[in-house]
Amino acid sequence: MPVAFVQDPVLDQAFVVHSGAPLPYVLMGSAVQWNEDFAVTVKHIPYLSGAVFKGQADVQFFRHKASSVPAWRGYKPGEELTSVGFNSLYMSVKGSGQALPAMVRLDVKEGNVLYGTHNGALAKGMSGGPVFSADGKVVGINVAFLTRDDVSRLKRQDLLDQPRVSIFLPYAEINREWSRYLASITPTVPPATKFASR
Repeated sequence: MPVAFVQDPVLDQAFVVHSGAPLPYVLMGSAVQWNEDFAVTVKHIPYLSGAVFKGQADVQFFRHKASSVPAWRGYKPGEELTSVGFNSLYMSVKGSGQALPAMVRLDVKEGNVLYGTHNGALAKGMSGGPVFSADGKVVGINVAFLTRDDVSRLKRQDLLDQPRVSIFLPYAEINREWSRYLASITPTVPPATKFASR
């Protein structure tokens, strides 16, 4: 079970987001700043205000201004990770554990999206919140936790001995989706037409 905590200046990066119309405030989750103009969360929070792009993975970017932005980097298997977010009672919570070497595919429709795993605790409402490394960098966002039945259904015997399995979308996948978003808004310039001189 994740524990409530007094805000740490480094970990104080998560904030609450809600679904918008036609389901205003019905669903809630957590988010973290991506850059000065955009934040990132999971796409299973629908109708998010300011959303500009939903990725192939469980991720979406939305407009959200901020004066400070966390540093991001890739994670390393075996390192200590701390998931941060808000539970359904709007309390700041965190769960700490170790990054596992296993990566999982959650949905065949997502193609080759690979999610990271760790054995720290997650709670409902933490989806979209940041996953921190011990050096204070963000290495991904919380997505879900797997029950033992989920692990068995995925045929992941390598994860059955873990006390819990939490899923996060790693920085590399988020950055790949950000590149797709930038490509989608960049106008394409047709090649110059060459005319044969007469």
